[in-house]
Amino acid sequence: MEIKGITSIRSVPAMDEAVSHLIESIASEEKALSRLLETKVEHIRVFSKQNQDQSSSTAADNMQFNQSVTQFMDSVVMAEWMLLKKLDTVLQLDQEKRKGYSQEKSRKELGNLEDM
Repeated sequence: MEIKGITSIRSVPAMDEAVSHLIESIASEEKALSRLLETKVEHIRVFSKQNQDQSSSTAADNMQFNQSVTQFMDSVVMAEWMLLKKLDTVLQLDQEKRKGYSQEKSRKELGNLEDM
């Protein structure tokens, strides 16, 4: 069946390939989060240095900056939680695959014993 605008339909990936894609996705998102954290750390350093050298910042400025950092960190924590859930899924898929392999191996061994 051909869908308008799509010349070929990709097949469903094998379990190993799907797990590999999930792991790559997790690693990519972790790298992106680390870059965001490094950028935020640099912003905090700049803000701290500016406020250390000048007494012109107000308590309201400090509170607003603190709130922005808190919101950013909340977002990072939520993103990390989602990555943890992805990793849990990968581990479950791997366990299911191993369990299936183990059951298949046991059936083969049982069949070999019956042939004796």
